[in-house]
Amino acid sequence: MKLIGQMSLFVLLGFWVLNYLRVNVLPKGYIFDRTRLQEIGQDVLASHPGANATVLLDEVHKLLKAEYGHYINDMDDNAWVFNNAGNAMGTMIVLHASISEYLIFFGSATGTEGHTGTHFSDDYFLILTGEERAALPHARVPEVYKPGDSHHMKCGESKQYSIQNGTWALELAQGWIPSMLPFGFLEVFTSTLDLGSFIKTAKISGIDMGKNLLKGKF
Repeated sequence: MKLIGQMSLFVLLGFWVLNYLRVNVLPKGYIFDRTRLQEIGQDVLASHPGANATVLLDEVHKLLKAEYGHYINDMDDNAWVFNNAGNAMGTMIVLHASISEYLIFFGSATGTEGHTGTHFSDDYFLILTGEERAALPHARVPEVYKPGDSHHMKCGESKQYSIQNGTWALELAQGWIPSMLPFGFLEVFTSTLDLGSFIKTAKISGIDMGKNLLKGKF
């Protein structure tokens, strides 16, 4: 019992330290501003009324490149990967990955539904096309997010969510990004066995995190 108590205390202390660093240290290294990202998305939507998802994503990517330069990866059809997490399935492309931030395009041509996961980070989901619905456990009606809206998932919060077919979003996460990886990878081993997507995602994310560390970006 004494050993269990000591281990529990050690775990609690570890969480306290990680949370302290998340709140007081990590933000000093953030390069992305969620308000600015929403402005970029809204500007593209306003200047391209009725445009399809391909045009909108390309235009948002161009503005991100212009604003953040070498911190944004190039877009290539071969860089898109399937992502299965929380019983939801979509596709994504990694625009930026570092220890404290990731920025991706995420969506689904067919629509999907599942659990958001509970993460050691804040997540901002900016809708570019389609619609997202989300709900906390006590909710009787869903939250509804449409193009131009940003859905903020607070650190430690979890929801049920769904996106309709043809929904695409720019997603920013800020916090301890490596802690999110088990949620993103677990279903490869318990369900899909899609090792190709797993290897591709791990390779892209790992290389980008290492590349950004070399640039001094934590």
